[in-house]
Amino acid sequence: MSLLVVDDDRNILELMAAILASQGYEDVVYAQSGEEALNLINQGQHRFSTFILDIQMPGMDGVDLCGRIRAISEHRRTPIIMLTAMRDKEHIDAAFLRGATDYLTKPIDTTDLNARLNVAQLLFNEQQSALNATRREENLRLDMGNKSNSDSHFDLADAVTIYDVPRVLGSLEMENYLHRLSRGKRFMCGAICFQIQKRERLFSMTSPLEFHGILTDVAEAIFESLRSHNVMISYFGNGQYVAILPRTLHLDEAELELKLSLTLNEFGLIGGDTVPLDVTVRVGETVRMSMFDASPEALIARAISKAELKSAEPRSLPMFDPKRLSMRS
Repeated sequence: MSLLVVDDDRNILELMAAILASQGYEDVVYAQSGEEALNLINQGQHRFSTFILDIQMPGMDGVDLCGRIRAISEHRRTPIIMLTAMRDKEHIDAAFLRGATDYLTKPIDTTDLNARLNVAQLLFNEQQSALNATRREENLRLDMGNKSNSDSHFDLADAVTIYDVPRVLGSLEMENYLHRLSRGKRFMCGAICFQIQKRERLFSMTSPLEFHGILTDVAEAIFESLRSHNVMISYFGNGQYVAILPRTLHLDEAELELKLSLTLNEFGLIGGDTVPLDVTVRVGETVRMSMFDASPEALIARAISKAELKSAEPRSLPMFDPKRLSMRS
């Protein structure tokens, strides 16, 4: 396990070196700036399996560096742990939205750091599998019509990663983000689920690459429909997305479904005899963090359950009133 630790404070680097050595980590590289870190990565002399980045650095800060690392195809899923003395939600949100996997607060707790690194090693192993899948996907692009290519297969239930859509996190990153919030901040969260209808049929009719494209378009439509709100979105598999939103936000689910339909129609996924697939999305009921069970898993499960119950009901959309609804609000 090769680590890259980046912090502009030499004292912190010396402290990290002592802690990591005491925990048995020998293959560790240190950098004092984002630019130095990128040079080390691009040189390719080390096969980094985890990055530990300080958030607050002069010049290129840790959040920007995180985004630059994520832009390197080899490290799109490599665990990135942010190191910060700041506990405010704004900086935490910014880090996760640029691709952070987890974060630690200063002063550094040795036990907590070791636990995070153990999880990071497991994630890195999964990342290697994901990298292999990405390579298989690139091969699939050369043969779009070959649906029998089992090497590129993923299951409908898989929480595949969706890239390059604003405010969309991986499912694991979303759960990590919620777990790291204080209980009070977590209590101020709500959730709403978006569920693709007839997803089994869509999945059976498309290649993995085509279905992944549909998932990406739906994620973008959800983002566009919630653009004006401070939300985070994640795909949890089985055609289901969950958006985390402020507890005080009250959404009109029927109006939101209409917005989604208009956007999906704009993307060419709905309507007309020439469209081979008809992608529709149901919006579940907004749920809020419970005082009795503040676990992220419980919040997400309740949001998905509400959407599944609603999907069993007859679907009807309100009449479109342009005065009531702005497509890009």
